[in-house]
Amino acid sequence: MKSSRGNIFVICMYVLLAVFAAATLYPVLWMVFGSLKTEGEIYSNVWGPPALPRFANYLASWRTARIGTYVVNSILVTFPALFLLLAFACMAAYAFARLRFPGDNLIFYMFLLSLMIPAGVLVIPLFTLVRDLRLLDTRASLVLTYSSSGLAFSIFLLRAYFLSIPKELEEAAVIDGCSPLRTFLRIVMPIAKPGIAVVSVFQGMDMWNEFFLALVFVRRETMRTIPLGLLQFFKKYSTDWPLFFAAVCMTTIPIIALYICSQKQFIKGLTAGALKG
Repeated sequence: MKSSRGNIFVICMYVLLAVFAAATLYPVLWMVFGSLKTEGEIYSNVWGPPALPRFANYLASWRTARIGTYVVNSILVTFPALFLLLAFACMAAYAFARLRFPGDNLIFYMFLLSLMIPAGVLVIPLFTLVRDLRLLDTRASLVLTYSSSGLAFSIFLLRAYFLSIPKELEEAAVIDGCSPLRTFLRIVMPIAKPGIAVVSVFQGMDMWNEFFLALVFVRRETMRTIPLGLLQFFKKYSTDWPLFFAAVCMTTIPIIALYICSQKQFIKGLTAGALKG
């Protein structure tokens, strides 16, 4: 009797997981279907696969909206911003995890409180600051704002991961003659790769898909990132849905590739960082 109940429970769990998987994957599949349809088929066959796949939509989308320019701009913004974010977040998180100094907990909780401030509230002060620095309509404005806006969340995650690293490893390195900086770079940072991978995936996705600040700071078409470039498909009286879906599919590939490359480190970082807070 117990074994039969256990089998029923396992079957129910698999059915539930299959439902969740379908609910997660079908929107992506629906987007791919839409990118291969004609404009008329988008409305006549909303949910099903295309009758005759039109791979020419991808080439037309790339040429019409100049996706290549927007991809380059997004790369030139996302990777420098992510590099700055990781550099400062790793150093700050390690200081909060290992060093004791006056007001350390107060400063850390101030960082956490900044997570509760809506992004829209900061737009006007940020715009004024960027304007006064004469960085409007430049990639530098996005790099600096993206890296600073993700700092609090990154410090929170990395601090938890650094706390899970045994102190004995660092003490052994100091006994062997390593300086504090060398211990941090040669011992702590390699061990912290899973935590860094978690931050890279979360923050990289946010930077790649960010729209609001880019809309405020960027005016020239040559400086637009991918989210701004996709606006070209939304016209006054119509929307070219097949080309839009094709563009979204192409611009989603880098994010999927980033997650696939760092999947093992990402999962390891999530589980390890949850041990201590």
